[in-house]
Amino acid sequence: MYLLEEKIMGKPLKIIKSSGNYSESNLSDDEYDNEYMDFEKWEARAELLEEGDYPGLVKYCERRAKRFPDDPYSQFYLGEAYVLNKEYEKAIVFIAEHHRKRPGIDDFKHVILDALFAQGKNENDFVWTEKPVILRMSDKILDYCYNFLKPKIKPRYINTLYLEFITKGYLLFSEEELLKGLIEDERFIVNDVDEGVFAKVQVARGKK
Repeated sequence: MYLLEEKIMGKPLKIIKSSGNYSESNLSDDEYDNEYMDFEKWEARAELLEEGDYPGLVKYCERRAKRFPDDPYSQFYLGEAYVLNKEYEKAIVFIAEHHRKRPGIDDFKHVILDALFAQGKNENDFVWTEKPVILRMSDKILDYCYNFLKPKIKPRYINTLYLEFITKGYLLFSEEELLKGLIEDERFIVNDVDEGVFAKVQVARGKK
């Protein structure tokens, strides 16, 4: 997958990552190998992303989604493209249908959430078939960090620790907010604070 540094309302787009939680496609093995593992096919999409050519990305993804209507990756990428092109309502309407068919696919939920938050709405402004897990900065997040780091001898980078949450839900806090929370919690020792997301954190032994 290719990552983007796009942001909506100061928050990173959650569609920059893929959970990989997809159902089986109806494509045969040969069709899948030919159409989805072909490097040039993926490279074309990557180039459009890197160039920020979102109208072009939409057109490319629309062709793919139309050609492979049962492939969840193609549908997800089109929903992603609509959000990047600021066609938020279109993204919601389009992905909602696929969410209802395959409610367990997290990336469909994340596209809808990106579109909702981009419009100043929240998760309650959509009727979910299966509700998404949304993680906000909280004591529970810090408790998880403590339990994760406690058995570790070596410190961990903030961005490495942040990645622990990527597969657990839709993140409504940034790496910088996680860093701030850890600094303010006496259970942790944070070194190289000026390095930002590359600051190192470890448990302060004897603190609970």
